[in-house]
Amino acid sequence: MTTRRPLVVALVTLCGLAITAGAALPWIKARGTRPASGITHTSLVGLRHLTYTHSATSTSFAVAVAAAGILLVVSGLVASRVLAGVLSVIALAAAGTWIWLNARHYNPTDLRYNDLRVGAWLTIAGGIVAVLAIWWLRRKDSLADSSPWQSVAALYDDPV
Repeated sequence: MTTRRPLVVALVTLCGLAITAGAALPWIKARGTRPASGITHTSLVGLRHLTYTHSATSTSFAVAVAAAGILLVVSGLVASRVLAGVLSVIALAAAGTWIWLNARHYNPTDLRYNDLRVGAWLTIAGGIVAVLAIWWLRRKDSLADSSPWQSVAALYDDPV
């Protein structure tokens, strides 16, 4: 048996909220030919062709990152280690992919770490903290007696 750790549940939930908020905020400062931008108008479908294309908000990277953040909130509340881990890695992968795509499209040497704005930092930090926190999301209950060698019949309380 395992029990939830309330403080870690709150931390993973806050990480999901940070990732969700980061999806709507600006990600990159303007520099040279690169405009200031966020992920709300970058096509998610364009990633198949490794192109940086414009899209509506409903088909953008922001939807994927926000969905991962919202589902991370839910998985944090139910204390699911596996789901929280997968979703935080998905958010990190989406952030890394978008930053790489933006740098590749404009100029890779022109994108420095201090060009990243609050949306990118919230998503990256939320993903990293959530990945690290899932190790402490549940703990083994020392009082639970769940021996694997007991049969189901031995666990059943016979009213006779």
